Amino acid sequence: MSGATIKANSALGKDFLTYLCYLSDSRNGVFEIAGKGTFQVWLGDKIVLQDEADTPPNSISFVGRDFTADDLKQAIKSGKKVTEAQFRIDKDETSWSFTLRAQRFDIASLRLNTPQFKADDSEARFYSRMLVIEELNEILDGLYYQFLHDVTEKNWETEGYKKFREWINR
Repeated sequence: MSGATIKANSALGKDFLTYLCYLSDSRNGVFEIAGKGTFQVWLGDKIVLQDEADTPPNSISFVGRDFTADDLKQAIKSGKKVTEAQFRIDKDETSWSFTLRAQRFDIASLRLNTPQFKADDSEARFYSRMLVIEELNEILDGLYYQFLHDVTEKNWETEGYKKFREWINR
C-alpha cells in the first residue's frame, strides 16, 4: 500500500470512528442493521484523538472511566478526530470488546464473551468462536456501510452533519 493510500484510508478511518462515537452516544448505544438485527455499541475505556492540522500532530488520550461524552465532544470541537477507540458490542448472548484503530482499520485486543461449552468439547468451542468472530466482522462491515451511505447522501450536509453539530454543542 502506498503512503498516499494509507493516509487517505486513515482519514476515512478517523471519520468512521468519530461517527461511531457520535452515534453510540446520541442513540444510547442502540443500532440496527438489516440482516443483523438490533445490538448495542458502547464506547469503552480508551479513546485517542488527534488533530493533524497541528505540526507536530496534537493528540489527546482518555483512559479509564474518568472521561465523559462532554470531554469527547470538546476534543472533537477543537478539531480532533478519533484515531483509536475501544468499543464493546452486545448482541443477544454475545459481546465483543476490542480496540479499533483508524489508520489501517485493524482490531486489537479482541475479547469474546460467548455462551460456554463443556471443557471436553474443544472443537465445538473453536468453531463457535470462529462464527462469533465472523459475526463481528459482518457487524463492523454493516456499520461501515451505514457510515458511507450516510455521509454520501445528498442530505448529509443539510441534515446529517447538522445533527452531528447539534450533538457536539449539546
